[in-house]
Amino acid sequence: MFDEHKNSVISIIKWFFWATVIGLVVGVLDALFLKALDAAITFRQDIPLFYIGLPFVLYGVAVLGRKVAKRDIDYSTDAVINKINSYRPISFISIFKGFVLSIVTMATGGSAGKEAPCADVGAGISSILARLMRMNPQDQRKMMICGVSAGFAGVFGVPISGALFGLEVLWAGHIFYEVMFPALVAGITAFQVTSFLGVDYIYHPLHFVPVFSEQFFLKMIVAGMFFGLVSVLFIEISKFIRVLFRYLALKTRPFWACVIGGLFLVAVGYFISPLYLGLGMPGIENVLSGNPPDSPFGFLYKMITTSVTFAAGGIGGIVTPIFFVGAQAGAMLADFLRVDSATLAALGLVAVLAGTANTPLAASIMAIELFGPEIAPYAAVACVISFLVTGQQSIYPSQRISLEGGKAGEGPVLQTRPVYESAEQKMPTRKGLIKKTLWKMVKHLIPTKTK
Repeated sequence: MFDEHKNSVISIIKWFFWATVIGLVVGVLDALFLKALDAAITFRQDIPLFYIGLPFVLYGVAVLGRKVAKRDIDYSTDAVINKINSYRPISFISIFKGFVLSIVTMATGGSAGKEAPCADVGAGISSILARLMRMNPQDQRKMMICGVSAGFAGVFGVPISGALFGLEVLWAGHIFYEVMFPALVAGITAFQVTSFLGVDYIYHPLHFVPVFSEQFFLKMIVAGMFFGLVSVLFIEISKFIRVLFRYLALKTRPFWACVIGGLFLVAVGYFISPLYLGLGMPGIENVLSGNPPDSPFGFLYKMITTSVTFAAGGIGGIVTPIFFVGAQAGAMLADFLRVDSATLAALGLVAVLAGTANTPLAASIMAIELFGPEIAPYAAVACVISFLVTGQQSIYPSQRISLEGGKAGEGPVLQTRPVYESAEQKMPTRKGLIKKTLWKMVKHLIPTKTK
């Protein structure tokens, strides 16, 4: 008994040390990446029609990312999830690609997010450190999870929810409690380091929160269902455009797929608004300040531009575009439900994250860290309902999902999703893709019969 407690204390001290080291290193690299990204965005703001070169930029990014060092392509959050779940390391070249090419993508107008490079850097550096220390595969995996948590916490300034997001996003339905303590230490340390180095974050404490009542509670249920459907729409649009561009690359050449995607983004920026290109932070901050969205279809535009950016070769994360989509969708819904616009935009930001990434716990806590404790009960309701509406789908194809078995006593079942990972696989027709996408959206509105 005494030996067991002694080993637990030693383990806590050991992981406190390693998590602190990871938090320090990842925090510095997060700050470096964010400062570099801000400098690149500031530089191109003075350039008229900065997005005009996207067709060729996307092709260049695609060639550098996929053709140079072909095996080192772990520069997305989904790739990091896949590596961690399969107990495989991340190479230094992948870290470098994610760091540099994502800045190029976002600075030139590609619609992407800033969390994937930081998560990739965190997981990759932790993986390299673990291999240098000759840790066993289980400890290497723990180190990589800590790196992802530190990356998320440092990039968004949310030490608790960022750490939990790194745990929750790997496997929906299962949280790695054995890694929770080091992940929290790494996340808090990374946040402290980035804050010390002068990184600015989004904080919008809500000054107006309606009194909790039955009527408002029902509105939150409706809002949660709406955000769940928005999440499903985002996932299905992403799948549809990904398959469409792979089919296009197969029938023509990858160059033309990148050029066509880039020309589409240029058209959106010129004829609609450049607000839906790039990182999109002004579109998030505008509606969180209580201002109406520029367009009622702004969330839909962002879904499409983000999906096209990735399908056409762009590199970056998807959480920041998810924030944009959720905030814009919430602000659009505010007039219909007669709810304060800033409040519903804040709820949409976290609820769509909960639905698309299957992370209701992290999203609920993120609402408190970003918008204040008063929003907690509303955020919890919206996030959980959005998560339930989304069901077995995820914006991350490599995410694992544990579901209860169909019969009593079968226990959890690992749910896998077919993904078109190569051009050699059979591609569905365009008509079939549209029918399948529409049916999946409608299916979420039809109650399931229980035996």
